[in-house]
Amino acid sequence: MDSLHQIEIKASPEAIFKAITEQEGISKWWSEHTKAEPKEGFVNEVSFYGGMAVFMLRNKTLESNKKLVWVVDGGPPPWVNTEVSFDISLGEGPSEGMSVIDFAHRGLELPEPAFGSVNYNWGYYLTSLKYYLENGEGMPHTDAAMAG
Repeated sequence: MDSLHQIEIKASPEAIFKAITEQEGISKWWSEHTKAEPKEGFVNEVSFYGGMAVFMLRNKTLESNKKLVWVVDGGPPPWVNTEVSFDISLGEGPSEGMSVIDFAHRGLELPEPAFGSVNYNWGYYLTSLKYYLENGEGMPHTDAAMAG
């Protein structure tokens, strides 16, 4: 199954690319526990729940300000060997002045209830990315949020 989303963000492609490829950016919208570098072949590490869930995301494709593709090298078994991609373009027509992200997480082998949860969470975190870029504050996973 594939999780597909499209989101418009009032931010430049440059700002979006930085937010999805650099450690500081990813930690502001996805998880505060992130190790990342915008280098092809680098394996980023994003963790949740005090390290109980760790995702190893290899930078397969980095096309500056246009495209990012991660291959999941480690994490929960249904995620391993899947691909996560962000395609960035400038909006047209009613979306003029915005950037558009076409997001895909392809190859997930999950039963429907679990797929729904993954798809929902991607939507949540893409909205967090939008809030981070448009308002300066996203809604990343934090250990403090877990304790509440």
